[in-house]
Amino acid sequence: MKKFIFLTVMVLVLAGSTSFGVAADTDSWTGWISDARCAADYQKSATADHVGCAKICIKNGGQWALSMPDGALILEIDAAEAEQHLGHEVVIKGELDTASNTVTVSSVSLSN
Repeated sequence: MKKFIFLTVMVLVLAGSTSFGVAADTDSWTGWISDARCAADYQKSATADHVGCAKICIKNGGQWALSMPDGALILEIDAAEAEQHLGHEVVIKGELDTASNTVTVSSVSLSN
């Protein structure tokens, strides 16, 4: 009986530690909030002049994204918060789903 309990506990411990390995990465990224299509072109989207274009693209069904010099990330973010930060370089904190390249945003702040 002791052997069975020991094996059961070991299986539960191993299963618990394995689940931590698949958790999403929590991190931060610096860039410009934009629509996903324009975010692919950093030179275009990393400016306050891009605000109007981003609003039109989002209104027409585009996705929010973070434009960075080395690429872009799709953002799951509250629309009002995203619009509030359009036209400014920001720091996004959240969890990255590497399979979909999507960040579930936990906070947005202006970059220094």
